[in-house]
Amino acid sequence: MREFSRKDRLSDQIKRETADILQNVIKDPNIGFVTITDAELTNDLRYAKVFYSVLGDDSEKKKSSKALSRSVGVIQSELARRLNIRKAPLISFHLDTSAEYGAKMEKLFKKIEEERNERDDEGSGGRE
Repeated sequence: MREFSRKDRLSDQIKRETADILQNVIKDPNIGFVTITDAELTNDLRYAKVFYSVLGDDSEKKKSSKALSRSVGVIQSELARRLNIRKAPLISFHLDTSAEYGAKMEKLFKKIEEERNERDDEGSGGRE
């Protein structure tokens, strides 16, 4: 069984702690319905990209992005306190659009399938 590297463990801990900080420490209502989806660390452990998704339309996403940017200092200092490591990584937030992309692809596949079924029905000419 593969053991997780320090980088993997720290990434997972950053993901969990950031989610907890957003839920229990940050009181900005403009953050909205944010879900932390992933965290990626550089090999030197100095920088972390924290990926998030937002439930809502484009204006909600913009509001959440601005609120997260304003809160990054508080989140950063709280993470440094919680991680119990010599130097906490600098974090940056990035919108995760993979769920939206997946939903868009699923919709396209369904449309292709429907068109294929319609062609098959027309091609049989009603003979059975």
